[in-house]
Amino acid sequence: MEKLRLVVFDVDGTLIKVKSSWQFLHRQIGTWDMGRKHAKLFLRGQISYEEWARLDASLWKNMPFDRVQEIMGSIQYTDGVREVITLLRNEGLKVVLLSAGLSVVTNMVRREIGVDCSYANELVVKNGFLTGEVKVNVAFGNKDGVLKSVLQEFGSGFDECAAVGDDETMIPLFDSVGLGIAFNPCTGTVEEHADVVVRGNDLRGVLPYLLVSKRLGF
Repeated sequence: MEKLRLVVFDVDGTLIKVKSSWQFLHRQIGTWDMGRKHAKLFLRGQISYEEWARLDASLWKNMPFDRVQEIMGSIQYTDGVREVITLLRNEGLKVVLLSAGLSVVTNMVRREIGVDCSYANELVVKNGFLTGEVKVNVAFGNKDGVLKSVLQEFGSGFDECAAVGDDETMIPLFDSVGLGIAFNPCTGTVEEHADVVVRGNDLRGVLPYLLVSKRLGF
């Protein structure tokens, strides 16, 4: 029986009250009509996730990065986020953010709450403006591969890790880690792959499962 050493959180729809940071930015600056078309191409299998990200990012070329940060700064955290992350770290657990969303959001969480590391997709900035390019660090189906590198860095194994999230990008993690918690899962498929399902508006609902796993093992 392994004890929990590390918790990885999805961000969009889990730590923040926005299902997609990409879509939120589109809607705020008026590019969602094209963004929706790009999303349909990906969902139909006509383009890769990397191509989808590049097409979206190209719509924002020459936008001031300060404006992006201002927009993302208006996003509200899910209730209880600060308390959950703070308590877990005080318990000696490593907390990692792993998001297929935008790094401007994960960086905000790191800055305002504090975590041990984070991975997300980075809009490229030069001289204070978006270049229209993006560095894809976390694709739709590769979160388990990214987490493998994170675990090696911290000297932990998949069986010593818990994952908390809501969407299909979490399925490879739920299938790999010691404890998978679906927080308000988006689909029945996500729910089926999780060990535990937690519903509600407060992230503190996941704490009992994580703390028991930390103290007693999975």
